[in-house]
Amino acid sequence: MSVVSKLRLLKFKSHAHEKVFDWKWGEKSFNRIAMVNLLVANTRGWNTSYLEIGCAGNLLFHSVAAKRKVGVDPAEGGTHRMTSDAFFAANTEKYDVIFVDGLHEYQQVRRDALNALACVEEGGWIAFHDLLPSTWKEHHVPRLQETWTGDCWKVAVELSQAKGVDFRIVEVDHGVGLMRKTSSNYSVPDLSERLLDAEFDVFVDEVGSLPLISFDEAVALILSGRA
Repeated sequence: MSVVSKLRLLKFKSHAHEKVFDWKWGEKSFNRIAMVNLLVANTRGWNTSYLEIGCAGNLLFHSVAAKRKVGVDPAEGGTHRMTSDAFFAANTEKYDVIFVDGLHEYQQVRRDALNALACVEEGGWIAFHDLLPSTWKEHHVPRLQETWTGDCWKVAVELSQAKGVDFRIVEVDHGVGLMRKTSSNYSVPDLSERLLDAEFDVFVDEVGSLPLISFDEAVALILSGRA
């Protein structure tokens, strides 16, 4: 560990929490790529319109079997070199499937979720990455280590209470959110007053109330046309 990393850990030691979630990600047979391709295959297949927010090295983007693909990332990958905020501000298109994996900070993920809801077709799907941190360091904002989910889980708390959507968290690949837009008359509660400054201890308290499902359960829900 570098001196800088040690100093950052020391600075935020008051946020430390002893709880460690052993999600066993490495033992799961499926990941976000499998999830997104299942969504695409059961939407309009090759003709599905797909949007990805946060493409990085294109690991997922190049693996999605859809003819019309749009990828947004300010640094690398995808098709649009810009922030998600700028993209959504200019976007006039609708999409069948959207995957959100941009900046792993609550307020940004919240904006991405709301913007995605506005441009996904009714009945369409939105998936999210990194909703289940394992440790306080993996959760922490600002980032403290390479493996980082950030505090995306806070948006999951809000989406689990939203109207006009069906939302679950699939227990694979650091927590993959799975949401179907069931109505154009949707609403997402703003819990930022409670969640904005929340640390890992709040996640520990909240995780038991989140709608967690297995990959097999997710497959059944996708095939039935609901999340």
